[in-house]
Amino acid sequence: MKRRFIIHKQFVFILVACLLCPAFQDISSGQEFGKIYWMEKDGIRRANLDGSNVEDVKMMAHFKTDMALDSLKQKIYWVNSSTAQIQRANLDGTNVESIITGYTLPPEGGGMSIRCENLKCQGTASPDGGPTIQLSHQQLNKPYSLTIDTNANKIYWSNWHIDIIQRSNLDGTEIEDLTIQQRMIRDFKQWISPLNIALDIDEGMMYWTDGIRGKIGRANLDGTNIEYLFTDIQMPYGIALDLQARQIYWSNTQTGTIHRASMNGENAEVLVTGLVFPSDIDIDTHTKMLYWINKNPGKIQRSNLDGTNVTDVVTGLIFPIDVALDIREEQSLTDVTPDSDKLTTVWANVKSR
Repeated sequence: MKRRFIIHKQFVFILVACLLCPAFQDISSGQEFGKIYWMEKDGIRRANLDGSNVEDVKMMAHFKTDMALDSLKQKIYWVNSSTAQIQRANLDGTNVESIITGYTLPPEGGGMSIRCENLKCQGTASPDGGPTIQLSHQQLNKPYSLTIDTNANKIYWSNWHIDIIQRSNLDGTEIEDLTIQQRMIRDFKQWISPLNIALDIDEGMMYWTDGIRGKIGRANLDGTNIEYLFTDIQMPYGIALDLQARQIYWSNTQTGTIHRASMNGENAEVLVTGLVFPSDIDIDTHTKMLYWINKNPGKIQRSNLDGTNVTDVVTGLIFPIDVALDIREEQSLTDVTPDSDKLTTVWANVKSR
């Protein structure tokens, strides 16, 4: 009887091991969890990381330039440049709200002038067919790019009206001007016009690409201690940081290339060539993959972090603009809650087989 019981236990162990083996293989091989989000001409869409299961998130007529994901609070933020707004919604596109709104001229058109004194800017709007309007510093907000600091509950964005980077709480309150000292310099070449921003929270640094002046710069999160890692590099656009390997990645829309370097600017190298206007980029550090937008023809591509094995993820896109990854769904077999009835996604899948 004892021998039969031992044999029975061995059988059960072998059975469980066989069931778990595929799950461990999935984890060890870097199974793809999560979603990829992107902007097109008519809205925001998402799919699995391999490009399958495409679905609409939010359809919009206004021109959009950038977005960022807050996976922790399950929110998506985006810039509506034509309305000078930063908006947000749930990751499925519901519950839309505006958190930052600047002044925009009416459809009839008009002109604006901006003047800056004592580190503060004011403006005058002259809409066609209407009276002149005096604009406060806060109204002079024309966001172009943005990024999220989920730990500090902050949002950072570039303001193209006054060429600075700003930040606020995630609900749009307590707006702060960052890097504004650059805006006061009379030399046009010293101004900042960030196309995209990335954060290194652990080191307290922010990085940006300045495609207009061909630079990649960085500063403290409060905007102090500005320095440039690269100058005169034509049209840098997208930017992403691999904080584990301490490397910076960027796209160059003029040369159709993607580059990387150490985060101090050393050891720069070209990873991918032959692209047509590669714009935004993002990194999945879990699977060690680099994703980017290729605008013509419109598609999302990816490669290994060293630029090898370039493949198409989603094709047939209409004027794709921006890409962002949500990898919050990745799981581990060790992620078991104290409640034994609540199992992880991997274990639940094993259980259902």
